[in-house]
Amino acid sequence: MAKNKSSSKKLISVLLIAITAFIASFILMIFEPIQILELKYYDQLFEWRGPLDVSDSPIVLVAISQEADEEIAQKYPWPTSIHAKLVENLNRAGAKVIAFDVIFNNPDQYDPENDTLFAETLKRYENVILAGELQRNSTELSDQISTMFPIPVLTANNPNQVALVRVHPDLDGAVRSYRFGQKYQGQNYYRLSLEALRQYAGIPYEDIDQIGPNPGSDYFTFGPYRILRDGANSFLINYYGPEGTFPEVSYEEVIDDSAYTTVFESDLGFDVNSFDDPDIGHLNLETFKDKIVIVGATMPLLKDFYATPFANEGNNARPGYQLHANALQTILDSNYIDRFRGWYTLVIMLFFCFVITLANRFQSANFGVLISVVLGAGYFGITYWAFIQHNILMVLTGPLLAVTVTQIGMVSYEYYVEQKEKRRIKGMFSSYVSPDLVNQMIESGEEPQLGGEETYMTAFFSDIVSFSTFSEQLEAKELVQIINEYLSAMTDILNERGGTLDKYIGDAIVAFFGSPVYLEDHAYQACISSQLMHKELARLREKWDKDGRPEIVSNMQHRLGMNTGIMVTGNMGSTRRFNYTIMGDNVNLAARCESGAKQYGVFTMVTESTKEEAEKFGDDCVFRKLDHIVVKGRSKPVKVFEIAGLKEDADQQLLECIGLYEEGLQHYLDQDWDKALSKFKKSEKLERYPRNPSGIFVERCEFMKKNPPVGEWNGVFVMESK
Repeated sequence: MAKNKSSSKKLISVLLIAITAFIASFILMIFEPIQILELKYYDQLFEWRGPLDVSDSPIVLVAISQEADEEIAQKYPWPTSIHAKLVENLNRAGAKVIAFDVIFNNPDQYDPENDTLFAETLKRYENVILAGELQRNSTELSDQISTMFPIPVLTANNPNQVALVRVHPDLDGAVRSYRFGQKYQGQNYYRLSLEALRQYAGIPYEDIDQIGPNPGSDYFTFGPYRILRDGANSFLINYYGPEGTFPEVSYEEVIDDSAYTTVFESDLGFDVNSFDDPDIGHLNLETFKDKIVIVGATMPLLKDFYATPFANEGNNARPGYQLHANALQTILDSNYIDRFRGWYTLVIMLFFCFVITLANRFQSANFGVLISVVLGAGYFGITYWAFIQHNILMVLTGPLLAVTVTQIGMVSYEYYVEQKEKRRIKGMFSSYVSPDLVNQMIESGEEPQLGGEETYMTAFFSDIVSFSTFSEQLEAKELVQIINEYLSAMTDILNERGGTLDKYIGDAIVAFFGSPVYLEDHAYQACISSQLMHKELARLREKWDKDGRPEIVSNMQHRLGMNTGIMVTGNMGSTRRFNYTIMGDNVNLAARCESGAKQYGVFTMVTESTKEEAEKFGDDCVFRKLDHIVVKGRSKPVKVFEIAGLKEDADQQLLECIGLYEEGLQHYLDQDWDKALSKFKKSEKLERYPRNPSGIFVERCEFMKKNPPVGEWNGVFVMESK
């Protein structure tokens, strides 16, 4: 009896969790960010599918391009007589339909006779589709529709109906669907692609469905074409490829016949005639014979660009007339995208919720995760296969949300209990123990104890130059604001690169890389961090200058020092209060590097061990050997280097300066003082700061030249101060 009761409770819990997860997934699915994510997956399917063949397509594009605007004597908008010539030449070339993705709603600005000429051309050839649009003007008092149609002289002489050209982007601004048209004052106005197709196929209007819902059919009848609806008044565009998929000819090439002279031809002194040249002309090549020609703008100035699911080069928006071309090709090939029915998706989501809940409840959490991965991956594969092989678009985010939300729901209670224990430990120790150490304690289940261990790692010190002057010249409140902003920015970089903050000492930062969490490339990360800090300080200086801070603030500099070696790390202090920190001779040497950088006029100084260890993992830093020194408090000499910057930021002057400097340093070590002086003086001219290593060694060489070393000399310089 008890067993049956327990089973009943399990089944009830399965039912409640599954239904709750299903409802939560459905609610999440209709949030805008999730819908945008779904749209981006739709775009990615096109990328995976790749371009489709359009070699047999009757579509050719003519671009109102920047090149055309430069070759036509008048600047855009051109005289409508130019468009008349375009129509005439296209008809000479055998074009079957000419569709303008341009609205001629203003009279010709050069001569009204141009409009008359254009109108006569439209009337003569009877195969031109002009663009227009219906605009909704909504206010609190009214909701009206106004027309943006070509000027009356054009519409009166064109036997073809005006076509609508506006496209309708999705939530993320990309255009994926194409509307059939719009009804206005009892008349159906169709979109540009449909009007072009009607003219091309000779379809009478009575063989075309009325604009509006048709619950009895999933198709919109357009003469012999049955267009698969996506909505009541739209279908999905099956994009055939990125820019360049359809043949594209620049506008000036079509009007450049023997009777027209382009700017290029005028400058050249003879005709090219790209349209009717007997060898290379479009007329002879039959570029437009029996074609549907869509004329549209590619000039950036006209801003007729839209994002599409099939990314073009650089993921930029593509010209609007290419959308019409893809929509038209979709109809011509009957290559429609069918959207998977919504209620099918809901059934799949509910099924996933129950399967995952049962797997977790009656097996284990690990088994539940396995089932979730299998269901999610399997469904993903099905959506890919359905689109690539059958042009069926299935919703991805809903079922994957169902999988994710259900799995999270099943383990949430256990997770809550575990997190509650972690919060208890963090509450006890996070105020004085590093966050990484707290996490280690939580994972190990052990609370911190006094003690330390030797670790091979990198110590890091930084200090603001002449900070005492800041204290003298700034009010306490302003000083605190600046230092807090500075320390926050530098610490963020430190943490992002895997460093551990030890402490702040006033304006100084003490940190280390490689403990308590093992970091194999600790020296490399420390070096990169130092240069990112310099770049961040440069940004802060600009900000402070714009904020009107005192000159001393906008000129702030800091010095950094690093050393790599064996150090003692661990919890140190009293039995009641302690801190996770570092100690040892190698730590002191890092501190000496920071202070010693001042003597060489550099802002980052590291030891040879740090340089060599960093270079094992990358060569992103520009190092310059500074000297071979004995720092105060030590007897063993050490080679020190400047990090002059990141290689990606290094210019030729810096690299040339370092090259000359290091040549001079070698002559210095060889005791060839004259050659050393020559090199150092040349490098000094290329240095970035008034006080610099080249200048230091010029002074040192002059001194050594007058007071040469006696006996064996290894070039070691003994620093007398910290």
